[in-house]
Amino acid sequence: MNMEKPSEGLKTRGTDYSARVSEAGLSVLQSMIGNSFHTIYAPCLQVAGAHLTAPSLSIPVFDKVNGHWSHRYVVIQCNWSETPLTLTDYWQMLVSCEDRPDRIDVDPTGAIVAPCTIKYFQSTPISKIEVYEFEWSPELDQGREAVRYDQGIRFEQENGKAFCVACQLDGPGIATDVHISEDDATIRQFLEGSRLRVCLTSA
Repeated sequence: MNMEKPSEGLKTRGTDYSARVSEAGLSVLQSMIGNSFHTIYAPCLQVAGAHLTAPSLSIPVFDKVNGHWSHRYVVIQCNWSETPLTLTDYWQMLVSCEDRPDRIDVDPTGAIVAPCTIKYFQSTPISKIEVYEFEWSPELDQGREAVRYDQGIRFEQENGKAFCVACQLDGPGIATDVHISEDDATIRQFLEGSRLRVCLTSA
């Protein structure tokens, strides 16, 4: 099992606050390359057009060889924090592989009960996963307080389509929700001001 503890990837040094997807989380993302994902589960959803938010997202994992469901889920969620001086928001994205969906009931047979569902009817295998980092360091009279965190994860498919999971305040939901969209304009808004930090491919 690939597990990620909230403290992994979170660093504080002086007045610099850094929160990245951990190495364990990146390994889970790497394992998703070559897989197709037709369904994403959430305990609840808030929707504003093409912009959706949820407390967490659970993505069923399928065997790349025979296409059968492996009874595993990639779970993506986040921790929200503020810096002490400027109350600047920053997030740590948590990625793990679990044997059940996050915050969704499962009956005695193993079937999940009453989840909210996002469907991708024309999905093809994931060919590339990109992790984008955001950095902000305002100058203060009493010194410097900087944040650096992974703001979004973009999943690109072989057919050229993509969806993105991100952390931010704008949009529906609350600060601790994760945001998701497959709309190009919404994805650009998710990643505005960020830079590519990690690119994962099959090579």
